[in-house]
Amino acid sequence: MIREHENVRDYLSSVCSQIRARELHKDIRRELESHLEELVLDKEADGASREEAVAWAIRQMGDPVTVGRELHRIHKPRMHWGLLFGLIVFLGLGVFAMYSIESSYAAMRPNGLGGVGFAIFKMFFIALGLPVLLVFYFMDYRKLKAWSLLMYYLAAGGMLYVLLFGHQVNGARSYLSIGRFSIDLTTVTSYLFIAAAAGLLLDWRGQKRNFWLKSMLAFVLVPVMLYIMVPSLPTTLFYLVSYGILCSVVTRKWWLALLQTGGTLLLLGGAFLIRYYLSQRVLAFLNPDRDPSGAGYMYIQMKEALSSAGWWGHGFGTVNPKLPYLHSELIFTYLVYSFGWGVGIAVAVAAVYFVARLLHSIGQVRETYGKMLIVAATSIIGAQFGYCIGMSLGLLPITSVVLPFVSYGGTHTLIEMAVIGLVLGIYRRKDMIRLGRTF
Repeated sequence: MIREHENVRDYLSSVCSQIRARELHKDIRRELESHLEELVLDKEADGASREEAVAWAIRQMGDPVTVGRELHRIHKPRMHWGLLFGLIVFLGLGVFAMYSIESSYAAMRPNGLGGVGFAIFKMFFIALGLPVLLVFYFMDYRKLKAWSLLMYYLAAGGMLYVLLFGHQVNGARSYLSIGRFSIDLTTVTSYLFIAAAAGLLLDWRGQKRNFWLKSMLAFVLVPVMLYIMVPSLPTTLFYLVSYGILCSVVTRKWWLALLQTGGTLLLLGGAFLIRYYLSQRVLAFLNPDRDPSGAGYMYIQMKEALSSAGWWGHGFGTVNPKLPYLHSELIFTYLVYSFGWGVGIAVAVAAVYFVARLLHSIGQVRETYGKMLIVAATSIIGAQFGYCIGMSLGLLPITSVVLPFVSYGGTHTLIEMAVIGLVLGIYRRKDMIRLGRTF
């Protein structure tokens, strides 16, 4: 074999010494060996000896340092700086907002201790999320595809566990308590389900047998029934939206994917509206003045808060006792109320920019599985940004939806940082993966 020749081994080692991405060395060695083998065989066919043919082939390949540097330039890891910058901005905004909100809560309490509790909690989970982000950034994401079925079983098993033994909060049995901490398993499992779908849908599409039946059962009926039993309407909504977009991209048959998920959404919407409480909430959204002291109260208070904000707001640590959950669902309302419409517009533009950077990543990545993972991440995070901002402005019904990276909460902060770490890791390898050897 040509690889056993000492001069060839030395040449390949010199080339690879210039390439920092060690995971590429094996593929590059194999590719260069193939070129050298072809050149050697051609030269030997002209009557040259093996030694002469090897020496000539190496000269034809060029200087190993130059070749190695060029290969490193082409295949070096890439950082999506725009996406990383957006992440840092939103995490920083989250810490600042938590400090301001805690200051306003402390002002409403006698003998308040000051504004550090929420901010410290937020910083703690950001610090906890950094190693998680780095793990997903440096790992070879392609290995996740082999674990798609395991992720699906973990998601389904996690939901069954929380239904049986979960901790109930605000009427939903969605939390798993571990000591002093609570994990929102419905949020975790929605990401696991969608990640599993990215791998399994690609496999099932290749098999071309009962694709729509299997996908309907596995990724629509089972997750939706589990989330209904919790119950968690926001999780159901965002999961179906994300899955519908992913299925459309995988199959390129958007009308069938829309029929599969959109039909389910319509059925769920009709079933939920039959329930008196939810129907009252929808009617209050459409006409808050019909029940100003009941279901319409929040919408009226939000409208008053936003209309009084002006361009500069009421200032840091502003007190507004009429609006609860400012640290979570209504944090965008609080930002506008406290710091003005200028800041609110800037945050909305930043959200659009962040989602645009995610969409940019989809176009830059050529490997199919990585592209599908980014599609899933973009759809679910983009939907949450859009709904939370729209809800905070009174344009959508109020429900338990947080502003990604900014709102209070440990579970969603860790998951979102893991997701962005995964997207950055996929983008990092976009020029390192040999497409002929991908899934």
